[in-house]
Amino acid sequence: MNKKLIVAVILAIVATAAGLRHPANNPPAQQQTAPTSSTAANDISSLTQLQRVASYLHQHQRLPAWYLTKSEARRQGWEPGKGNLCQILPGRAIGGDRFSNREKVLPEKQGRRWFEADVNYDCGRRGSDRMLYSSDGLIYVTSDHYRNVKQVY
Repeated sequence: MNKKLIVAVILAIVATAAGLRHPANNPPAQQQTAPTSSTAANDISSLTQLQRVASYLHQHQRLPAWYLTKSEARRQGWEPGKGNLCQILPGRAIGGDRFSNREKVLPEKQGRRWFEADVNYDCGRRGSDRMLYSSDGLIYVTSDHYRNVKQVY
């Protein structure tokens, strides 16, 4: 047998044995169990608090990672009419979709695009609290489903 092949086999065996002996060096596998619905509700209520999301958005110019668009959520099993987001995607909220501003409640400017995100979400069906944010850094909030808006940033 070729000496290089023998050395390679021995090194592979030693490396495998060393890896098995020191599992603490390997990161743990992700836990696959979903949180209970009450845990998810508490988490998402805190994560979607208006000031928390507005501050993050103002600082990073993007939504926090727990937001996903309506189409992304639907692809993963969310059915809006059932209000099942917390059961299907615990710890997630809806946000990042385009907002058309058809009613002209928000200031317009050439090239500005508006987006929306749920805030103060407490599982079940989506409430009327929304954050409306623009491509150029403006942030507004509505608590009556777009009838009245208030600037946050």
